[in-house]
Amino acid sequence: MSDEPAPPRKTYGLKPREFETVNQPRPNAAPVPPPVRDPGVVPASDGPIDVRELTRQALTTGPLLSATPPPNRPNDVHAMLQHNLAKADAAGLNEVMPLVRRRSRRRRDYWALIFGVNGLTSSSLFVVGVNPVSVFAVLAAITFFSAAITWIMWVLLEDY
Repeated sequence: MSDEPAPPRKTYGLKPREFETVNQPRPNAAPVPPPVRDPGVVPASDGPIDVRELTRQALTTGPLLSATPPPNRPNDVHAMLQHNLAKADAAGLNEVMPLVRRRSRRRRDYWALIFGVNGLTSSSLFVVGVNPVSVFAVLAAITFFSAAITWIMWVLLEDY
């Protein structure tokens, strides 16, 4: 047993119901009404649902639930955007030029890598000496590098 005293007992409780008010409301501001409780599912009409009534509602033209105006009515922002578009058109900023296809450097880089790396690899035979193991290792390295660089240059990379 240790001689240390037991730690004080922890008490747990619920969070307070009210939020802490940080910004006080302005003195002349209208009071905010308290939120209204959601009524839940509103009961339907007194009679049973009639299929003929549903069909009649489906065949009516226009919105059934909303009487709001269309969302894209003209406003000041649309007028400013139209003005900016007219200025850009007058300045020629919106004219599309045809893309000139430039010559790709991929073929040049591919052959430079193939001849350069494979030439250096095969020239290592003169440094190491010609024996079956070194010849097999050089041929394996040339094959692996050629397959890898072909895959990278012609499958993985886009035209650059």
